[in-house]
Amino acid sequence: MYRAAHTARKNIHFSPTGAGRHSRGSSSQERTRLRQLLVCVVLFLTVFLGKGIFPAKLLQVRDDIVQLITYNIDFKAAFSKLGATIGGEGTLLDQLGEFCVEVFGGSSSSDVDPQQAGNLYDSSQSKIVLLTGGRQDPEELTQNLFSSDLPKLDISFDTEPVEQSEQPAAVEEPAVVPAAGTLLLKSDYSGKELPNNYTMDKLSLGDLETVTPVLGHLNSVYGYRDHPINGVYQFHGGVDIGGQTGDPISAFATGTVEYVGQDDSYGLYLQLDHGNGVKSFYAHCNKVCVSKGQSVAVGEKIAEVGSSGAATGPHLHLELKFNKTHLDPIYYIQVLEN
Repeated sequence: MYRAAHTARKNIHFSPTGAGRHSRGSSSQERTRLRQLLVCVVLFLTVFLGKGIFPAKLLQVRDDIVQLITYNIDFKAAFSKLGATIGGEGTLLDQLGEFCVEVFGGSSSSDVDPQQAGNLYDSSQSKIVLLTGGRQDPEELTQNLFSSDLPKLDISFDTEPVEQSEQPAAVEEPAVVPAAGTLLLKSDYSGKELPNNYTMDKLSLGDLETVTPVLGHLNSVYGYRDHPINGVYQFHGGVDIGGQTGDPISAFATGTVEYVGQDDSYGLYLQLDHGNGVKSFYAHCNKVCVSKGQSVAVGEKIAEVGSSGAATGPHLHLELKFNKTHLDPIYYIQVLEN
């Protein structure tokens, strides 16, 4: 009897200890299930984000992505169910597969091939089995990825702007100006033979900057004509530009006054030397404003329009020459239309 009572006391003494071990075991099991749940979530996020979207930028099938975007999914309930099932029958990946199917839609895990259900990502087939629920062929999935009515996922990455090396600005090379005297335009003149040292061709004046001495109407052209006073058919070696008495006459180009003179035919006249064989001649002036040897700038006033000499009215008789060959001034000036 004493031994029975002693045994009972021992049982009573150690009974709380056994209960404590049971409590600690239950708490440990809950912690294990929680850790398993976290592992499943991390595994799911790793597979889904790591291989499902960014590297391959793989879009889900139309039905699945629309369900994911538009349907209200109770994620809390799904995670709770996943936590409750961990520790039960079935492998960890099977339970995670059921969780994915429940969240993203599709057929149940029983419809998926067991070998495929055990692999979240089948690298040899390049497809995600769980997200499609085993319903679509890889080729059909690929064709549907970029369907026109498939919702677009805007995946952008913050990247530092790439500094592009500044390209040196293109330097325009100055146009090559033909040397003075170079033939620019061959005339098709077929009239009476030209006098010596006269041409109908257009020659280059080099890089000479020029202006129109008097802007007016063209009264008489360069070439053969009936003289307006004596009526003789003879060659006119310049152009006559109409104007009013006293209108300023500008220097055709920068140069030096070669001479100033006066006679019964040309009246009061002067000639400028522009260098490189180019010269300009001005006649029938009312007044000359420069003197021999004086340097003048392009556009500078050198004389005034008049009707001195053999003239029927105020105008400027202008001649251009290159190395003593007379040129048609109309190639190099502007006139008003009649």
